[in-house]
Amino acid sequence: MATDLYRCSFTWPRLEGSIEKQITPQVATSSDPDFIPLGDLLDLDMCLILTGTDEQEACEMRLTIAPLYLPRAVSLVVECPVIECYYGRLNEYHGTYHGELVYTLGDVKVFRFDIRIATDIDELQLKFISNKSDPLCLYGTRLYLTRNTDPLRTMMAMIGGRKIDPVAVQHRLQATDLSEKAEKCKRMILGSMLSSEQNIVNNNTVPEASTKQETDAPPPPPSDRTDSSLPKLFSRMELEPGIVPNLNTSLMEMAMKQYIDAKFIELQQLLDNRLTALEARQNTKLDRILTLLQGRENESTAGVQ
Repeated sequence: MATDLYRCSFTWPRLEGSIEKQITPQVATSSDPDFIPLGDLLDLDMCLILTGTDEQEACEMRLTIAPLYLPRAVSLVVECPVIECYYGRLNEYHGTYHGELVYTLGDVKVFRFDIRIATDIDELQLKFISNKSDPLCLYGTRLYLTRNTDPLRTMMAMIGGRKIDPVAVQHRLQATDLSEKAEKCKRMILGSMLSSEQNIVNNNTVPEASTKQETDAPPPPPSDRTDSSLPKLFSRMELEPGIVPNLNTSLMEMAMKQYIDAKFIELQQLLDNRLTALEARQNTKLDRILTLLQGRENESTAGVQ
């Protein structure tokens, strides 16, 4: 059953234990599951030891969830004080978690993590921040799942992939000291992404609230007609951090929602049309069969008379 719910892999090779036994899935009815007691989470059969080298990156647990389910939380007991959480195929950063110290065995410290997941995702990566020269020991993992009420939307998202949020990327890179070449590359790529978002906005109807918000914004200088485009706004984000990011984020969220809703309406209409055509063909065939049977019945009656 576990293989039907998820797939798991680690970037460090296994030294002892079984990857298949290390994780216990639990299908819950609530999107906010209750975390199990520590005693239920620990099991000697679930213990897994991974080992890496100083040249390798920090060990990662990579989980892929079946489209019929959604991950809502994960609990771990591991010899690691810090875990970084990433979402999706694009490895989108979600947060850094510090574990609760539960055991101290000499120089070895064991921590518990309870990480809630509020976003509908199909992939999850957990990076264990610890000393690379020491083996990584996991004593038990519980994966809390809920049934996906809209698996078609999730499957389409898996096929199409997730989009990078340029505002989130800019926010994360603010304190990073980039070289001149890297800075130019970043502006070119993110500017291109935001141009695509502007095309989506232009091809969708804007609600009244957003129209009013744009009307209240300061008008662009008449000498530069493209100054209000998203690439231009992005270039001024550092000058207006309190206004422009919020505007860009609301526009992008609105555009993506309208685009996805329109696609699903189109898909529903396509399915309805195909079902209607199929029903019409079946009715035609049934009418022909009934006509033939009626004709044979009349012929038999005439022959008897």
